Amino acid sequence: RQSDCGGGGVSGFFFPFSPPLFSPAAPPPPRGPPRRPRQFLSMFTGADPDASGDGGGSVCAGCTGIVGIVEQLVYIHDQPVVTVLDEICKLFHGGLEKVCEVAVDIFAPVLINAIEMKETPDRICQLLTACTNDTCHLFPLPESKKGAPLPPALVAEVLELHARWYPFEKVIQKLEDTFNDHVPFKDFDNDKFSTHDTLRGSSWRGKDCDDINKHVYPGRNATDLPANVDHNCNGIYGSAQNGTSWEELLCGDTPYYGTAILGDSAAAHFHIPPDFVTAKDLNKSTFTDLIPMLLNEFDWPEMSATSGFTEQNWVGKPIGPVVSSYQNTRKNNLCSHRDFQNCGVNGARTSSMASNIMYSLARDQKNDKPLNLMYALVGNDVCNGHPGLSHMTTPQEFYANVVEAMNYLDTVLPMGSHVTFMGLADGRVLYEAMHDRIHPLGSTRNDVTYEDLYNYLNCLQISPCWGWLNSDEYWRNQTQIRAWELSAVYHEVIAKNTYKNFNMTYFPCPVDEVINEWEANGGEAWQLIEPVDGFHPNQIANALIAQWLWNEWETNYTYLIPPVNPHNDQIAKMFGDQGGY
Repeated sequence: RQSDCGGGGVSGFFFPFSPPLFSPAAPPPPRGPPRRPRQFLSMFTGADPDASGDGGGSVCAGCTGIVGIVEQLVYIHDQPVVTVLDEICKLFHGGLEKVCEVAVDIFAPVLINAIEMKETPDRICQLLTACTNDTCHLFPLPESKKGAPLPPALVAEVLELHARWYPFEKVIQKLEDTFNDHVPFKDFDNDKFSTHDTLRGSSWRGKDCDDINKHVYPGRNATDLPANVDHNCNGIYGSAQNGTSWEELLCGDTPYYGTAILGDSAAAHFHIPPDFVTAKDLNKSTFTDLIPMLLNEFDWPEMSATSGFTEQNWVGKPIGPVVSSYQNTRKNNLCSHRDFQNCGVNGARTSSMASNIMYSLARDQKNDKPLNLMYALVGNDVCNGHPGLSHMTTPQEFYANVVEAMNYLDTVLPMGSHVTFMGLADGRVLYEAMHDRIHPLGSTRNDVTYEDLYNYLNCLQISPCWGWLNSDEYWRNQTQIRAWELSAVYHEVIAKNTYKNFNMTYFPCPVDEVINEWEANGGEAWQLIEPVDGFHPNQIANALIAQWLWNEWETNYTYLIPPVNPHNDQIAKMFGDQGGY
């Protein structure tokens, strides 16, 4: 899922055989024979066949990654291509193995012949019409192949793919039209809370405890319901002998806030398991939980710095401790159990936040508890796949977008809420820390570095951040100058605007401070960066960010921290895990 033209186009590159979850909805262009192999490939690369880019864009990158893994498996196991293709499909579960078999049936003849002819993954994907710019290469190009035409026999085989295209056109179109909202898919009472975990459900926001009653959901304050109804889903219900509800006795005299974030893929905690793209590590359990990962858009909000609440048990989960603002808030007051929301969206920037994403936040100004809301868009206003500065948000646009969002929030946030702005990151650290390291895709022969990956994605104009992930230091610095300019706008927003229902606070992006502290203690910056995309903070970084923020609040911004509830021990004794999550 992408929003606007923010940095999310890389997503489809890294996982095989998945629906295009990260593509914005758009009317499809007229279909025709030249487009068919390319659009069919989009189904199996997770990419939008019409996405902006050069030389094939996300479809090209997805194709190259998948073919590269197939070729490496042939090399590692010294087996025929057809055997490897059959074995790959056995790695998938939950119906995805059938999708894989369809792909193999269609593409196997071309792949077998091309790999046996020692064609590179880049040239094979040019052959399949997924890639159209022969100057963009991820894998090394042998001297014998430079400038050489594609073999005519292979070109003829590709033309035969057209006849096998038609049965899947409607299926692919349906996949292209999914995942356009940012609220729970399964929500029977339309209160924006769900009993189901994926598809923007309880992984993203507190679990609903009654999905057929719109007056029962996490974070609710006022209620006319009897005491035996857990109206705010915090697991505290019933009455004492004097008839007073336990909610009133244990929670009524200590104020607390809900925790929420409006943000981007860093806020949502984007993570693709490295095993997915490391040929030597593929095994029968690798893709066991691929389907729920797809349904959560390869985001892990349940383990994130803001809304993390559990260590997910899926195969391929992020590795590291779970620490979050929500957890720390809940420790102070167990009455805030389940009162969290993660409205992070891959590729989000201030314009998409103001036009769409902010409406996914669930809060009733009259009936709900105040909210401690983080507004965190740390990169996409300067990050996209286009060269130069022209597609970056200007300070004037940034100001207008942020003020528009704040004006809306003043109509939904309960009085006494807090809004905390997080500045943009210093993304230059990404290239500096990663560029000369080997990417998992190149781990078989040590032939693909992160610099190779960044340059390849920049060549296709689908990089998550053309400016920061650029081998030219000039453009990395120019991108950072714009990031500093945009961060400074938050101070202007705070100085020029006053809102009735919330105050505003600014923090610089904690990533910079966390990396500095990590390095001061003997660590290296690359250890805090997601290994597959080379762009996002990993699990360890998320935990460190959460703790850094909490320490900062405790030291300098105590009004952001709810007081400790003196009844916490009694709540734990009476209600245990309060219904869990």
